[in-house]
Amino acid sequence: MRVFAAMVLALIAAFAAPAGAQASEITAVRFGEHASHTRIVIETRAPVRARAHTLSEPAARLVVSFEDAAWSVDGLPDRAGIGAGLVGVFRFDGAASHPRLVFTLTGPASISQQMNLDPAGGGYRTVIDIEPVSASAFASVSGFPQSAATLTELVVREAGVDFTPQACERIRVVIDPGHGGRDPGALARFGGMHEAGIALAAGLQLRDILNETGRYEVIMTRDRDVYVSLEDRVRIARQARADLFISLHADSAGDNTGPRGATVYSMNARAESRARSRAFSEGDWVDVSRPEEVSRILVEMSLSNKRSQSELFAESLRTEIGRAGPLWRSTPMEANYAVLTDAETPAVLFEMGFMTNREDARRLNDVRERRRLMQSAAAAIESHFSGCRAPGRTYWAGGPATASASAR
Repeated sequence: MRVFAAMVLALIAAFAAPAGAQASEITAVRFGEHASHTRIVIETRAPVRARAHTLSEPAARLVVSFEDAAWSVDGLPDRAGIGAGLVGVFRFDGAASHPRLVFTLTGPASISQQMNLDPAGGGYRTVIDIEPVSASAFASVSGFPQSAATLTELVVREAGVDFTPQACERIRVVIDPGHGGRDPGALARFGGMHEAGIALAAGLQLRDILNETGRYEVIMTRDRDVYVSLEDRVRIARQARADLFISLHADSAGDNTGPRGATVYSMNARAESRARSRAFSEGDWVDVSRPEEVSRILVEMSLSNKRSQSELFAESLRTEIGRAGPLWRSTPMEANYAVLTDAETPAVLFEMGFMTNREDARRLNDVRERRRLMQSAAAAIESHFSGCRAPGRTYWAGGPATASASAR
């Protein structure tokens, strides 16, 4: 079994590794929005060989894989940005077995052409044109490149793992009010509650709003003023096999009273690396009955799903929150927060405003204003999971416990 899996994995690793390709740095990612298509231009210092394909599940994406590439784009140190046309947001994943750019699509699209161009006053360019198509056409052409998909399926099937998607008629959400107990978080400067109290009050309001719909199973990491370790917060979400984890906080700018507004964070590359290490060190993903290589494939599949879903929800949350109040950062933000470092559960950390800003502090301490903010968060959750309630739709959260589709 182990020899068979190793042979298959060697083929998987080779599918996007043409001989003689050069390592290079990505120096720019640009977009051209046209009536009939969206053009993506990836500029590099040296020639690269790239392979592009679309994925329809768990969300519409365009993935461009490189044999070997590094990120060196001025102004985008977090390796993420906002696209145009058919592209919503994008990010660079340098930790994958093959470095890749992942573009979240705003609708079904197919690749109409891909070409490589020599420098013309800049660097080498990989040009990809995508055009809108019907949902059925998108589904028919989307998926991993055939060689990789077939071989991965062989490995998973030989390992005895069932990745049948799970129905999501009742969605499981873990709400994590930050701090608590001996940890008050940011202190009140203009009266009212400290950060821990505001986070708990907001979390309870969000819980009640979601419960009123009857569509969610809500789990609180804490529902009173107690201290819960960061490790336990992550463990709660993992043991619950949650579909979403949202950690509530209120920011601080020290002595600066100017910054105000909300910010939403998803995991960055360092957090993803920590999640990968955690998956193996804690043993959840290790099964002695299957080759280690298979466990690694499953971890990477789950991490890819987690990151994609986290970014999609973060975008929905930013949009809804922006309608209710100011945003401190309206662009995609990533961080290495401990509560984001599970390998399975899509997760965001939501800074609801600044404790050091008088107006933010007033709004966060006002029951009605805070409820309005949580109603926006609930609307983002509704939007993110809207496809779950469509006939025949499922939502896959991955994970080591999905050995059986009926296990949940």
